[in-house]
Amino acid sequence: MNKIIEYLFFSMISIVIVGSLAGALVDRPVFISYAYSGSMTPTISKGDVFFIDPFSRNPQVGDIIIFNADGKWTVHRVVAIVDDGYITKGDNNVATDQQSKKIPPIKRSQIGGKVITFRGKPIVIRGAGNYLQNNLSNRTKMVLAGILIILGTIAFAGDGNRGVRRKKRSKVMVIKFKTLYILASIFLLIMVASSMFVSWQIFPIEYTVTSAGGLREGWYLPGSVFTQNITVKNMNFYPMVYYISAQKPVIRISQNNFQLNSREERNIAVTIKSPEETSVYSTKVKVNSYLPLLPRSITTRLYKINSIAPVLAILLEISVFLASLYKVSGIGNEDIIRIRTKRSSLLKQLKQEVFRA
Repeated sequence: MNKIIEYLFFSMISIVIVGSLAGALVDRPVFISYAYSGSMTPTISKGDVFFIDPFSRNPQVGDIIIFNADGKWTVHRVVAIVDDGYITKGDNNVATDQQSKKIPPIKRSQIGGKVITFRGKPIVIRGAGNYLQNNLSNRTKMVLAGILIILGTIAFAGDGNRGVRRKKRSKVMVIKFKTLYILASIFLLIMVASSMFVSWQIFPIEYTVTSAGGLREGWYLPGSVFTQNITVKNMNFYPMVYYISAQKPVIRISQNNFQLNSREERNIAVTIKSPEETSVYSTKVKVNSYLPLLPRSITTRLYKINSIAPVLAILLEISVFLASLYKVSGIGNEDIIRIRTKRSSLLKQLKQEVFRA
């Protein structure tokens, strides 16, 4: 019974971690996220971590959902359902998201899931998101997730019947070379993915379209053409290939495909044609970066399909190389590490270690 509980425990952790990593790579929340603003206060305050059911795509009035509106993920409550979709509102907001007419009713395809609740109240970890945002970099988060995956794999690999020699009051947990090699490969793949993902950037270009264009910096006449510069810098210790993209009203980017060496930077001119309607605008310029492990022509072709496609291709290439290396090395499935443990369950040992600390 204890082993079933342990397996379920680590299975749940693995699903959440892998799902969260996948969500980070495709830029969408999966299983877990945290609030970036106070629009849902006091139900979900700024910095609160909450949990998501990504399979729930048919919310009812009163449900709190995660949805993508204008390229931004938002957590708000459903207050009405109309023919065109869902009307949403933050609990701390005066008006609905649709009242300004800038955000149309939310369609089902825009929904990323429903916030998990207990007795009508969302399950949250108060303030945990502030710590994650302010004290941990994206790279550190990916490393920690990788470590958790490896620990879970070790628990599975070492707690089974294989490689375990039972004695009267103790047993030996054996980790084989194959298991260790798989763990090292997983960690390497996570590091490769994170090195690309954390280098992705979004540069917001903010400006005002007004009949008083030119009177102040950042004010432009309706329909006028202007240019602003962004600076792309490679903060890694190895070369990276960069791709820059933007939607209308951007009409030209001086250079949208280039390679930068370590600590090298480049100024990019972005030309925009301002809309005819007077308002305050923020145009986003996306910068995606990839390790130069594929021919540039293949990376470009995959990038045109989807920005995540080159990442998957690079990970596949490395996986094939690691598998080939293991096969060519001729090393079998020898025992590498032997750990003598007591017969108490793994979870019990973990609890003892935690409370002892």
